[in-house]
Amino acid sequence: MLNKKHLSFYFSIVVTRMEVLFMSIYKRGKTWTVQMVWYVLDPSTKTGKKKQYKTKGGFKTKAEAKQWEAEQTIAKKEKKISNQNPVFSDYFWEWSKIYRIPLLEKNTIRKYEYTRRVLEQYFGQTKINSITRTSFQKFLNDYGANRSKATVLKTYRLVKASVLDAYDEGLLSENFIRKTQPVWNETKTLKIEYLSIAEIQQLNKQLKDTLHPSFTSKYIIITAIYTGMRIGEIMALKWSDLDRINHTIRIQKSWDYVHNELKKTKNNSSVRIIKIPESLIEILNQLQNNHQEFIFAHKNGKLPSNNAVNKCLKENMKKIGIVKKNFHFHSLRHCHVAYLHAMHVDWYEISKRLGHSSVAFTMEQYAYLIDEMSAQQDKYVVSVLNNLDNPDKELQLVRQDVRQNQK
Repeated sequence: MLNKKHLSFYFSIVVTRMEVLFMSIYKRGKTWTVQMVWYVLDPSTKTGKKKQYKTKGGFKTKAEAKQWEAEQTIAKKEKKISNQNPVFSDYFWEWSKIYRIPLLEKNTIRKYEYTRRVLEQYFGQTKINSITRTSFQKFLNDYGANRSKATVLKTYRLVKASVLDAYDEGLLSENFIRKTQPVWNETKTLKIEYLSIAEIQQLNKQLKDTLHPSFTSKYIIITAIYTGMRIGEIMALKWSDLDRINHTIRIQKSWDYVHNELKKTKNNSSVRIIKIPESLIEILNQLQNNHQEFIFAHKNGKLPSNNAVNKCLKENMKKIGIVKKNFHFHSLRHCHVAYLHAMHVDWYEISKRLGHSSVAFTMEQYAYLIDEMSAQQDKYVVSVLNNLDNPDKELQLVRQDVRQNQK
């Protein structure tokens, strides 16, 4: 029983059809607590109804408690309220198994398993409704202190998606992930390297001048330059995916290097059809001499390994004097985006071409590129303004200077 000398009560009852919502606000020590009781239909009981409870404490003022009570009343009317309060890591894992994992491949599932372990290690048996915006931001600060940007963002996005669903379902009384910011260690984050337009042209020429159908790695690299496709998507291509009439490639599978088999694409957005130039089709036609179902398979039917393709890329870059420490096959995808962006291709078209779920995601992924291009444009703007009174000839020289810097 609660001691009435130390408690101040506030009661409200909401009657709606077959349901009754009872709330009490009382003071325990220096903080306020709200207790909710409501009934749900349950044919298994004698009365046909079952009592549900939900309690939240720690409010500094009675006004804060009343505000939460009002929000829960609205949530109840919208059927967005729950008395469940699972362990945070358990909820994330159950959510993953129901909404995400059935649609994913083995390699991608590991990201969810890793995120579950991270939450278990940091939050332990903490219930999801006990987590606040402050405690979650502290987690992000600690987690990101010694991790790269890519690692942090992957974990943050997965957790955020689960928390938003928990809030929509009424499992959370507040969206604690709102206004939180991921944090990472810049020293752990590798600088993304990509080639200038001149270097892309040099590499492309080097590869084309030394092509031979017996060595398909060079064809794979050229395809990446022209399409921005992931290496698994390129390796999975069959001749039936190449439309020579409409000049398109259909991307609907990916190659699993671990199990040497076809698998689903990274996500549903990755299934797409992209335009390619006729010159690329002519180059790929050379590989028909290998008489294989997969476009890039050798005459023995085997596809080149990931390591073999990366080795080929490094060797050909070295031959033309391009040495970049952190450059690898996936960097060609960044080169493709950089080239399209420099040619003023719309971000919506770039996003569709890459197989991203949204333009916002694409721009977030390539924010560094946007910043670099913006810096170059700023320089151009300043140069133009400095030469405001100069004749057109002077402005032409400025444009040439800016283009040279972009190279």
